[in-house]
Amino acid sequence: MASRIFLAFNAIAIGLIGILYLYDPNLLLARYDLETGSVGMDNMLRSAYGGIFLGAAAVFLMGVLRQERRRDALGFVAIFMSGAAIGRVASIMATGMPPETIMPLLYFEIAATLIALTLYVRSAQPE
Repeated sequence: MASRIFLAFNAIAIGLIGILYLYDPNLLLARYDLETGSVGMDNMLRSAYGGIFLGAAAVFLMGVLRQERRRDALGFVAIFMSGAAIGRVASIMATGMPPETIMPLLYFEIAATLIALTLYVRSAQPE
């Protein structure tokens, strides 16, 4: 049950972020004191944050709905969130600390990775 709740939460969160970026990338960027400056950047954000996030949410949702896909979905949450966290850490190392409003995203990504890995490992153990 914990795996389904965790996956559902992530599917909703990532799915909503994806929808908002598809609709208007500047809506979420403004929350972090950022803005796009070109049609090309809007296109990239809609693709990366909009389309890819919706695709990820679909994989997470598949794990909620189908027991045989649950472990795969947990593994994908760990991969997806750790990838985002690695990117943020690499950015910090390359250019310095981002605005404070962005740091909670890194903390969420690390926590989600650790929870997903824990649930993934537990799901392999016989009951």
